[in-house]
Amino acid sequence: MKGAVVRLLLLVGLLAIISRAQVLRADAGTPVTLAAGALLLCGLFAGKVAKGLGLPRLTGYLLVGVAVGPYALGFIPNAGVKGLELVKGLAVSLIALVAGTELRLGLIRRVGTRVALLCMSVCGVTFLVCFGATFALKPLLPFLSAMTVPQALAVSALVSTVVVSFSPTVTIAIVQETSSRGTFTEFLMALVIIGDLFVMVAFALAAGVTKASFGGGLDVAGLLSSVGCELVGLSL
Repeated sequence: MKGAVVRLLLLVGLLAIISRAQVLRADAGTPVTLAAGALLLCGLFAGKVAKGLGLPRLTGYLLVGVAVGPYALGFIPNAGVKGLELVKGLAVSLIALVAGTELRLGLIRRVGTRVALLCMSVCGVTFLVCFGATFALKPLLPFLSAMTVPQALAVSALVSTVVVSFSPTVTIAIVQETSSRGTFTEFLMALVIIGDLFVMVAFALAAGVTKASFGGGLDVAGLLSSVGCELVGLSL
């Protein structure tokens, strides 16, 4: 692990030098190329350091990303991060496909009812708490204070739906890294994936109601079509 720590520190120092060079010279390199190379190398070494500390590699990826990103040390420019949108979308899509392959029909038959009930309970309680807290803090939140009551209710519902959302990406990454198997892992995978289905449907509904509250009109056909696409996409 000591070697990984030394390499990571040297790489961060090199990024600091390159970042300074880009400030002094306009032709010091493209931001996207710098971001891609730096994140790959930093992630590699940070993952090894995290594993050496008994933590998931994902923890190292997140921490070093925050550290060298545009909002902390600023070694990687914001333009470079924005240029990696295609890569991020592709990575999330591949992980989602892997998650879908884990949701077998036999698993749904065994735990589907219990998972659905647990998802509704967890999502419902979390949604109600976040919704109540967001609306109660309306006078203190700049983006809500100027809204009417119906608009604030709709936006609070939309924000609460986002807060409720599960993270199949993180779950899949940790399960695969630890090579976890067994009943609990199967139940967890089903919970996260089916829970994400609940959240997608709820978000589509909340977005439609929010749009209507701001005078955009409630497009029932479009709303039902959006929800249907989410359901069909998950089933495929």
